[in-house]
Amino acid sequence: MDADHVTGDLETVLLTEEQILARVDALAAELHERYAGTVPVMIGVLGGAATFTVDLARAYPAPVEIAWMALKSYSTRNRASGSVRLLKDLEVDITGRDVIIVDGVIDTGLTMAWMLSNLAQRSPRSIAVCALLRKPDTARFADTPTHVGFDVGPGLIVGYGLDYQGKYRNLRCAAILAPQLTL
Repeated sequence: MDADHVTGDLETVLLTEEQILARVDALAAELHERYAGTVPVMIGVLGGAATFTVDLARAYPAPVEIAWMALKSYSTRNRASGSVRLLKDLEVDITGRDVIIVDGVIDTGLTMAWMLSNLAQRSPRSIAVCALLRKPDTARFADTPTHVGFDVGPGLIVGYGLDYQGKYRNLRCAAILAPQLTL
């Protein structure tokens, strides 16, 4: 869906589809440089990273395995409470494998910190993070290689897989949702 179909719902378009796909190609090339000669496991975080994960895997110029996890990060009024619940676990063994966690947006860092801790217990060879978007006050993961598409400002971002109450995932761009819609 194009942004012009929901213009009244959006405050501003942050990134066009063309900008996103160009950066996805660059991220795939960065990751391939790091993992050349291996078949890494890209673990997409459902549902916000589904579009990004698939596009990243398609842009990756070598074989890659795709796996999925679903988590629920509990919050009140868009603030993380510190609680994460696993909704869907991996269906692949990552012992001794190179793992790339793929997320659509790192907002507070709570979910990513939980994933890093959880996956490290499964004895992968390495773990890296690849996020399309990163918010300004996000926790940084000093010991983990992190590849970021774009640093973005505050606001509720929708589109390119990211939703608000189940809507807007199919926007081809990334946009800030109009604040009055989140009251």
